[in-house]
Amino acid sequence: MTTLPAAQELALLRQQHEALLRAIAHDLPAPLRHIQSFAPLLVESVQTLAAAAPHAQEAAADALEFAHYMQQGAQRMGQMVQALAELSRAARTNLAPQAVDVVALCQQLLPPLRQDYPQVQWQLPPAPVWLHADSRALTQVLQQLLGNACKFSAPAPLLHVQAEPLPDGRWRLSVQDNGVGFDPAQAGQLFQPFARLHRESQFPGLGCGLALVQVLAMRHGAQAGITAQPGAGCRVHLDWPGATA
Repeated sequence: MTTLPAAQELALLRQQHEALLRAIAHDLPAPLRHIQSFAPLLVESVQTLAAAAPHAQEAAADALEFAHYMQQGAQRMGQMVQALAELSRAARTNLAPQAVDVVALCQQLLPPLRQDYPQVQWQLPPAPVWLHADSRALTQVLQQLLGNACKFSAPAPLLHVQAEPLPDGRWRLSVQDNGVGFDPAQAGQLFQPFARLHRESQFPGLGCGLALVQVLAMRHGAQAGITAQPGAGCRVHLDWPGATA
């Protein structure tokens, strides 16, 4: 039996993984669209039958409730497929790394966040921090990290964006909130797609943001990590290659 070299095996596994993501992203939407299209028609039919047969009101109410759950499930699955498609694009899209001032990029992203979360107080690094990154990809990373920090923040939220140089020429960029936090033993799973530690009724979302961050970070040769304590907030950090302005 012939075994592949480790590098070849890794490349093959990556290709298979990306092919699976592409298949899910492109093949699943069609049947989902059928469910989403026919569910409202089913509701209309049940309502018409119930109006014509008053004695069937209870059965009609049950059928309408089932159709409602079906619509909700199809909508949720559609959102999940879109998230997988975004992960697939992030893994395959061409990158054009250059020197990017991450502090200036954060400042550009703050206005809509301040509008959505006016109670949040921000602290950013006082001087430019230059990273070697594709500007569009780094924007996606920051949107996820800053948005998550706002969403999970405390009633009196304070968010720190910090940057410290590392001996190997990289920068450790971190986003710290003072929100709900979580059990640190569960930190590793949060970079997986659809990983959630809180009920959706508390904090809406699919749980794919950090998975996207991980994919884009790895493609830049960066590493992502997360630490937290229950009730004491969360800190996500990225060890990212530095650049010269």
